[in-house]
Amino acid sequence: MSVIGHFRREGDGFTGRIATLALDVTLRLAPATRVSAKGPDYIALVGENEVGAAWRASDASGALLNVKLDDPTWLEPANVRLMAAEDGVLPMTWIRRAEDKTPDRAPDKVASPPAPD
Repeated sequence: MSVIGHFRREGDGFTGRIATLALDVTLRLAPATRVSAKGPDYIALVGENEVGAAWRASDASGALLNVKLDDPTWLEPANVRLMAAEDGVLPMTWIRRAEDKTPDRAPDKVASPPAPD
């Protein structure tokens, strides 16, 4: 897991900054109006643009929220977690999918020398 940002509680939501090699944005997690039991607890916003959603964590990982962020330029959504912290500065960690941890690479192919005529 990599820490990609730090957040603070702000009213009923959270505000922080995400900084990676490709991103440097302020992100807000605003309370969502749930329309179903599986609906998100928070909506992720950059400015007024919705870029994802978050659900309260219900596991023993130490996470407060499980967040899914997305952008049209990405191949797939990014899964991150907003973690609990005693000092009030909540780290956001990026979680690589299990199958992405070891890249599936084809063995290097060595070109065969041309056959004699």
